[in-house]
Amino acid sequence: MKFKYAGFFILCAAALVLNGKIYAQENFEGKVTFNIFDNENAEAHSMDYFMKDGKIRFDAKEKEGMGAFIMDPASKQIMIIMPEQKMYLQMQIPETKLDSKAAHEMDKGEFSKTGDTKEILGYKAEKWVFKNDTDQGEAWMTRDLGAFVWFNNPMMREDSKPQWMKDLNEGGYFPLMVTENGKKVFEVTNIQKSSVDASLFEIPAGYKKMEMPSTMQK
Repeated sequence: MKFKYAGFFILCAAALVLNGKIYAQENFEGKVTFNIFDNENAEAHSMDYFMKDGKIRFDAKEKEGMGAFIMDPASKQIMIIMPEQKMYLQMQIPETKLDSKAAHEMDKGEFSKTGDTKEILGYKAEKWVFKNDTDQGEAWMTRDLGAFVWFNNPMMREDSKPQWMKDLNEGGYFPLMVTENGKKVFEVTNIQKSSVDASLFEIPAGYKKMEMPSTMQK
């Protein structure tokens, strides 16, 4: 999938894991369902996002099969659950620093809050706009669900992050709808504030541990 700049905007909040900041997410327990749209063919990829006691779980629902990603910011651990293989992979979240070229590219982006608000799925959302050399768009975000954490992120160190990213992280924002160049790339479709079974964040019974490849180990 190709998400360009807006996609990275959605992913960047995962840097919160590195310093343990979860903000309002500590107070929200439940499930959020959202779609991510492939820019090339507008195909929707649906995911369920569970939150409980600071822990996060993603359930991907793809044609190729189900899969789950579990993140525990307190212990800085992630688990990948593979139901088809009855296996799981567990590892520490790495901390890396962007090289100067990548950091420069990120600094070229601009994010700003417009002051506009509206209600989406019963939650107050604030409008942000963003742009860089090639892309522009808008994001409607709420602070009622806590900061959004995404698995597939470079996991940057604090001194690698541009100011706009720090502002989003410290604000504890969760995107409800994001458009890029006039096309929808992200949309929350359902929010369920309810008790979540703690077993969803544990290794399923009978699953075998997969050893992490040596090239991924520190």
